[in-house]
Amino acid sequence: MTEPLRKIDLNLLLVFDILWTERSVSAAAKKIGISQSATSLALNRLRKLFDDNLFVWNGKAMQATGKCEEIASSVHSIINDVRGTVLGEHFDAGNAVREFTIATADYIHWALGGEIIHEVNQYAPGFTLYLSNAKPEMTEGHNALQQECFILPAGTFNTFGLGQKHLFSDRYIGVSAVDNKLVRKGMSTEEFLTLRHASFSTDAKYLRSHETKHLSELDVAYKFNALTPNYLVLPFLASKSDCVVIMQERLARFFANILPIRLFIPPIPYPDLNLTLYWHRTFDHDAAHVWLRSIIERAAAKMAPLPPREASGEGGLQFVD
Repeated sequence: MTEPLRKIDLNLLLVFDILWTERSVSAAAKKIGISQSATSLALNRLRKLFDDNLFVWNGKAMQATGKCEEIASSVHSIINDVRGTVLGEHFDAGNAVREFTIATADYIHWALGGEIIHEVNQYAPGFTLYLSNAKPEMTEGHNALQQECFILPAGTFNTFGLGQKHLFSDRYIGVSAVDNKLVRKGMSTEEFLTLRHASFSTDAKYLRSHETKHLSELDVAYKFNALTPNYLVLPFLASKSDCVVIMQERLARFFANILPIRLFIPPIPYPDLNLTLYWHRTFDHDAAHVWLRSIIERAAAKMAPLPPREASGEGGLQFVD
């Protein structure tokens, strides 16, 4: 009996793998080092091999079919295995050249960015990292391939089907100016909701954040007077105005040492933040990607623990020392 694998040209799988990432015949041809017509011919052979169109032009870009989505991760793993086994290649961080985008919020840039970059510069000087602001559409479908890693609070965006690893936890806390007399100990939820609020949002016209998503689930409506796509701006807004903000406790405590602000536990219960690393499953066994994920996990493990919160036994808003 003839071995069916004899009919398969491994180069076709390489073309598939790069087309999956680039979504462009011309871009894939340039990356592989062959002509555009040769790449188109390889795509036609791939379609016959898998009995599927694999990539369909929708007028704007090459869109993957369901079959294409199904096999992409396996093909990527095969290509990596061949590089390591047949070519004798192994991942060497010190000599690797790679670009990665980590999509998250500026809070994570502040909390983990410096440590991650320090480790990368020390052990993988050929790596380039892009720290970008995450938006909901980035985790959808193929878009997740364009942002190799995401660091997000669990439950913020649609992360169905993505690989994930818990990094660390944080808590929400309230911030107000020291001289903001409108913020009082024991304030009820109803009173608190009458205050002006400044908030983080990934969109200028719509409230999009983990904390506002939680409020929506509670059917609670804040009186938002200012929105910003940067958490690091919020303490400054609170210190110079009568707005209050809800933000991550670690970041708020950092700014409490340098700005005239007070921290408080709001009368509305907020869930803990479970900061999670997400990635497209295509990168599950990508050696460079696995290495970078280990660096991110190591940076998160170095986070100092939060101080315990003592139950006051009193209702309403409570200030934190």
